[in-house]
Amino acid sequence: MKNDNLPKGKVLIADDDEDSRIMLAFLLQDEGWQIAEASNGKEALEKVVEEKPNVIILDNRMPELTGSEVYQQLRKRGVNIPVVFVTAFSDLEELASSLGIRYYLRKPIDFIEVLAAIESACAENRN
Repeated sequence: MKNDNLPKGKVLIADDDEDSRIMLAFLLQDEGWQIAEASNGKEALEKVVEEKPNVIILDNRMPELTGSEVYQQLRKRGVNIPVVFVTAFSDLEELASSLGIRYYLRKPIDFIEVLAAIESACAENRN
């Protein structure tokens, strides 16, 4: 799983579960991604401006603003950074579809699936 020492881009992990953020950040850094973190929806919006990530892993159930609200505010502001939407709740597919989010995963996250979603979202955004 080691990277080739070339940064692949920056991922913002927006999740109120600190353990999940730490584990995902560790694994993604090992794959060559730079990481920024946010523990709630309001902080996620601030980090998008500060960090300019290439992709956002966005948990839906967060304090301050939900992932859905963060996504909607980003789109209203004209920010079209690819999002990998995640939640542990059953309404994932319907919610992601209603928002127009293409990449979504159910918690607990499978690292191989999230890595594939991130790489696909970034590749699609470059084209």
